[in-house]
Amino acid sequence: MMSESVEEIYKRNYNSIKVLIGVSFSLGVNLTAPSKIKDALKLFNVIWVVASLLSLYAHWSYFIRHIDNIPLLAETVCTALQTLISAVKMVYYLFTQRTFYRLLEQTLTHEIIRKIEIFERDFPINRQLKQEVDDIMNGVWRSARRQLLFYFCCCVGIVCNYFFGALFVNLYHQLKQTPDYEHILPFPALYPIWEDQGMTFPYYPLQMYLSGSAVYIAGMCAVSFEGVFIVLCQHAVGLVKVHNLLVLRSTSRLIPAERRIEYLRYTIITYQRINIFAQQIQTIFKHVSLSQFVLSLIVFGFVLFEMSFGLESSIVIVIRMIMYFAAGGTQIILYCYNGQQLTSVSEEIPLAFYNCNWYEESGKFKQLLRMMIMRTNRPFNLEVSSFTLMNLATLIALFRMSGSYFLLLRNLQEK
Repeated sequence: MMSESVEEIYKRNYNSIKVLIGVSFSLGVNLTAPSKIKDALKLFNVIWVVASLLSLYAHWSYFIRHIDNIPLLAETVCTALQTLISAVKMVYYLFTQRTFYRLLEQTLTHEIIRKIEIFERDFPINRQLKQEVDDIMNGVWRSARRQLLFYFCCCVGIVCNYFFGALFVNLYHQLKQTPDYEHILPFPALYPIWEDQGMTFPYYPLQMYLSGSAVYIAGMCAVSFEGVFIVLCQHAVGLVKVHNLLVLRSTSRLIPAERRIEYLRYTIITYQRINIFAQQIQTIFKHVSLSQFVLSLIVFGFVLFEMSFGLESSIVIVIRMIMYFAAGGTQIILYCYNGQQLTSVSEEIPLAFYNCNWYEESGKFKQLLRMMIMRTNRPFNLEVSSFTLMNLATLIALFRMSGSYFLLLRNLQEK
C-alpha cells in the first residue's frame, strides 16, 4: 500500500466502504467530491426529513389513541424516537456534509501517513517500516469493513421486517377481501384524517410512503452516520498504532545514531497531525451523539419491556424486538467500542516512548523523549457532549439504566 499511488490507495479503500457511500447517496448525502449535480442530492435529504417528520404526527395520534395501553405505546415510542434521532442526523448532514467529505478524503487517501517525513528521507529502516505500516492499515480497514457490513445487515433486516411485513399482510388481506380489515402501517401509527379511507387510492399509498420514509431513514441514516464514525475512528486507531511503531523503531540499529534525533522529531510532528485528526472527529460527533445516547437509553427500556410482554402474547413481537435490539444495541456498541479502542491505543503512546532503548541515546534525545512522555499522558477521549465518554464503562452504565426503565414500565403495567 505504501508503494501505491494516491489514486490506487483511494480506490482500494473506497471499495471497502462502497456500501456506506451508496447508502448515503440514497439519503441525499454526498460523501464524495462535491459537484453541482451531487449537491442537488440535498433536495432528497430535505424530502426524506419532511416525510419522516410528518409521520411523527401519526405516531402522536397513535399514542393518544392508546394512551392507557402501555404495551401498544412502547413500540410506537421506540420507533418515533428512532425516527426523530435520524431526522436530527439528516439535518446535521445538510450543514456539515463538506466537513464529513474532507475527513473521509483524508482517511481514504491515507493523507497523514503519506505526509510522514520519515518516508521522504532515506532512512535504511524505511523498507521494513513500510511493510509494517501496510499490515497495520490493512488490519484497520478489515475491521472497519466487518463492523460496517454487520451493522448494515442488522439495519436492513429490521427495515425489511417493518416495511415488507406490513406491505405483504395488507396485500394478503386485500386479495382475500377480508371483511372489516384495518390495514397496518410499517410503524405503529395512525392518520386520523384518513382513517376511514381504508386502502383506497391515494390515501393508503400516501400513508405507506410517509411511514415507509420514517422506516427507511431510521435504519439507513444510522448506517450512514455511524458508518462514517466507524471508518474515521478505526483510521485514527490505525494512525496511533503506526505512530507507536515509528517510536519503538526510533532506536533501531538500522537508523544511524547521528540521525535518531531527526527521526524522533518526525515522529513528534506525526503525533501532532494525529492529535488534530482525533480532535476533528471529536468535534463533529461530540454534540450530535448526545441525542443518540439519551434517546437510546429510553428506547432500550421500552424494547426490553416489549420483549418481555411479547413472550406472554406474541412470538412475532419478540422476534421483531430482538431484531430491533440487535440494530439499536449495535448502534451504541459501535460508538463505545470504537471510542474505547481509540482511548486504549492512545494510552500506549507514552509507553512506546518509554520502551525504546532511550538509555543508550544522547541527552537531546532523552530530553525530547521526556517532553513527549509528559505531553502524551492524556489519551484521546471521545466525549458525548462533555457529559460522558465513549467507552465500555459508559456502555455498561447505559444498559444498567435501561434495565431500570424496563422495571419501571413492568411495575406500571402490573398496576
